[in-house]
Amino acid sequence: MKSKSIRSHFFSEGDELARTPRKPEQDLLDYPTYTITEAATYLAIPPRTLYRWVSEKPFWETAGIDEQTNLLSFRDIAQSYFIEFIRHHTRTSTKKAREILERAKAETGSPYPLLHKDVKVVLSHVVYDRPARGRRRRQVVDLSQYPQYMISEIVDLFATRFNRNKKGEMVQIFPWRFYTPGDKARPVSLDPDVLSGRLVITGTRIPARVVWERTQAGEKISDLALDYRLSEQSITDALRHLALRKAA
Repeated sequence: MKSKSIRSHFFSEGDELARTPRKPEQDLLDYPTYTITEAATYLAIPPRTLYRWVSEKPFWETAGIDEQTNLLSFRDIAQSYFIEFIRHHTRTSTKKAREILERAKAETGSPYPLLHKDVKVVLSHVVYDRPARGRRRRQVVDLSQYPQYMISEIVDLFATRFNRNKKGEMVQIFPWRFYTPGDKARPVSLDPDVLSGRLVITGTRIPARVVWERTQAGEKISDLALDYRLSEQSITDALRHLALRKAA
């Protein structure tokens, strides 16, 4: 696959590129609409890191690989966020994350295996909660230490960072730069059905980008809180999530 250039500045003008209209039969979750820089900003991932994962040395073939600029779908950024999550919270290397993705793909048969409802994060492990089928009993496969098995009583740490629909599809992400295990904070969210999947302050249709731009223009957080009828803390947390990070 050809490498494509990436803009490294915050909220690049590339975010305003014209998107190919969504096809009538195309699932909104698969519609390529995010630039790499935009997705990296929303997920608090260094743009250069995300670029390596999805374009330079791709972990998987993204939905917008045939676009002039490699645009990402909601599933693409959701899977990217899963990889970022396990890198930071299970001390997993990028190489190991790629191996986990391949093992998960072999188990689930899905092009987005880390989004599968039975793939979970347990302490420092990524596991596949393989359901019972026929005479085969339920098994919990440790994808981090393949092919070991784990106890069946598990708690998915990653589950607090997203919501699923009735089909088990991940449909809403709650990225949080300062997440620690057990943290239930959800200051910002991504949902394809809300403002075409732009990052918003959770529970509202207020784009985090607009709040950031207004503060850059000199407006006070207290005034923004009054305008939007939100707490100052919710505004502050959204801005903290959008804080610049050095490229990794």
